[in-house]
Amino acid sequence: MSKDKEELVMEWYEQYYDDIYRFILFMIGDKQSCEDLVHDTFLRAFTGIERFENRSAVKTWLFGIAKYLVLDEIRRQKRKRLFNVIGFSHEIPSLIDVEQIIENRELILEQMQYIHSLKPNYRLVITLIKIEECSTKEVAEILGWSEAKVRKTLSRALQTLRKMNEKGGEIRGEQPF
Repeated sequence: MSKDKEELVMEWYEQYYDDIYRFILFMIGDKQSCEDLVHDTFLRAFTGIERFENRSAVKTWLFGIAKYLVLDEIRRQKRKRLFNVIGFSHEIPSLIDVEQIIENRELILEQMQYIHSLKPNYRLVITLIKIEECSTKEVAEILGWSEAKVRKTLSRALQTLRKMNEKGGEIRGEQPF
């Protein structure tokens, strides 16, 4: 093991851990699996550092590794898992605040369920662009697609979400997963 290699990957870990964690957690919705996949992402970066040729940004390369791990995990999952939403704050809100919090929480859960029921490619693009705020160019590099394909996939994914919202989560009579 090269000390320089270890230090470099540790720098990447410190710099990109939160981004990779959020991406994976949003994609699979399970904290334990997320932590395992984040660990695996940086482990693969460490073992494959010689293949990193600086043709893309480090963040793009790491997201690419994470993407493949997430897709493998999604293929292994038989059933959808619900996203674990963090509980209420420690402050005691007023009754109006509580009602608003409950409404917002229900809306967020509903939207998360809709997103989790999308095809993996739709979920990837929405997560990277809308949640992680990656540019179309970055997403194209991460996924190995053209920018036009990224834009078209995002458009289709958002259109599908709109239809799901109109129909209460069902698209053409299909049930998620």
